[in-house]
Amino acid sequence: MFSFNPPRAFLEGVALDCSGDIAFVSHAHADHAARSKKTIASDETIELLKARGYKVGERHHNGFSMLEAGHVLGSRLLLAEKDGTRALYAPDFRTDDGFTTKAAKPVECDELLVGTTFGSPEYVFPERMQTYSEIQKWVAAEREKGIVVLGGYALGKAQELIACLNEMGIAPLVNEDVAKVSDVYRKHGVKLDYLTPDGAEGEKELARNFVAVLPFNKVNSVLAANLWRLYGKMVHIGLATGWAGKRPMDADRVFCLSDHCDFPHLVEFVEQTGAKKVYTTHGFDAGFARCLREKGIDAQPAFGR
Repeated sequence: MFSFNPPRAFLEGVALDCSGDIAFVSHAHADHAARSKKTIASDETIELLKARGYKVGERHHNGFSMLEAGHVLGSRLLLAEKDGTRALYAPDFRTDDGFTTKAAKPVECDELLVGTTFGSPEYVFPERMQTYSEIQKWVAAEREKGIVVLGGYALGKAQELIACLNEMGIAPLVNEDVAKVSDVYRKHGVKLDYLTPDGAEGEKELARNFVAVLPFNKVNSVLAANLWRLYGKMVHIGLATGWAGKRPMDADRVFCLSDHCDFPHLVEFVEQTGAKKVYTTHGFDAGFARCLREKGIDAQPAFGR
């Protein structure tokens, strides 16, 4: 049911997170925002794409099932069935609940195309609630000394950080990029409390030891130095990412918080689908396929590496 034309993948003619006449867009991150004449996506993903300035093709429904992916708001897996054969496309997903998303659940299928961003044994993440607690304790301690800025992707991680801070009674300041996305989250029932610098409450907050949540790529030592010069206070910066401890980060503290599965949960997900044929894509596709074959599962990289 799957077909491949590197670097694109298709399910019964539907382009999967890539350009095509009909494309399935699993979620609204930039690397999945495929251009197409017709688009299969959740309502939330459509709204997020528009809020982030992407063009969206005509909505299309072809009878395929979209299932919760747990990655970000609106993220979906795609399940197709034809002549008794079931195929599941599972790109970016997570199998534990968080403050802003519900876990993806494995479903039985015959063919599986799975994303392997963290598909290497070295990636084993701590329990999510443990990381939330670490973030909260760090923020509470550093806020006593000055300004605190947390960085995460504008879609997904930023909203999770806002919710984490809300749990400790803090409404963080956010920039326009984070606010636009967070507004869509709130529209769809995710409770988030945040401030913008141009609002009356935001202006008052700037006079205090404020806490801010900004896009990942804007949070670094240069930002900290600029804020120190502007406000004359100590500035403490933290980042939230699944790559914590694996890549150099320009921050005072890096928290291991990912919106993907780690290696053990990827393996568990694949096994629970019972797929007879597994294709792997992105990240550690070749290595993960090899690990699956060692477990007796017929697996190969989608693009033949």
